Amino acid sequence: MSNVHTLNDIKDREGGSYKKPGHRLGSVYEQELKKKIRSVTEFNSEINDLSEKLVDKYNEREKEFENKASQLIASTTKVRSQLISERKSHSESQRELEAKYSAEVKSLKSQIKTLKREGTLAQKASFAGKIKIISLEVKVRELEDDLYSAQSELREANRSLKDQLALKKEPRGASHNEVDTSLPPMNNSSQLSTLNPSSQIISVGGVKVAGYNT
Repeated sequence: MSNVHTLNDIKDREGGSYKKPGHRLGSVYEQELKKKIRSVTEFNSEINDLSEKLVDKYNEREKEFENKASQLIASTTKVRSQLISERKSHSESQRELEAKYSAEVKSLKSQIKTLKREGTLAQKASFAGKIKIISLEVKVRELEDDLYSAQSELREANRSLKDQLALKKEPRGASHNEVDTSLPPMNNSSQLSTLNPSSQIISVGGVKVAGYNT
């Protein structure tokens, strides 16, 4: 025989004995949710604490970086100032050296120019001196030729004079004084002047030349 359910049984199922198992399940679920919510809340709290710690650490690091950046900026400014000062000093020293060496170079160029001019003049003077020496040597040779000719003429005159004296000599024997017809050599300029009073002695380049007055 099949079960017959009345309306009351249905009502009892909806709000009676059938509600007790569902209520138990709901309370367990609520407890689990509460646990999860509690764990989530604790986790959030831990996250917040960790975030605060991280923020504090970040702020500390940021301050450290700012301090280091300030120190680097200060040292960079100092180094830049030193470099600018050194560049100015170097530029001044370089200008002083350039001025000094430019003056020395200018003086040396002037001295070189003067020496070149003096060298040119010395070469010209040396050339003129050489020409004068050559001219004097030529003149000395001419005078030597004239001297040789004069000595030859004197030798001829000496021979002629000897011949004349030999013709005028008288053969009277030993009682009469014999005339010494020998004449000194005529290559001496002093003897030449003795024989010919009108002659003059000319010294040219260390060589004595006999000249005649006309």
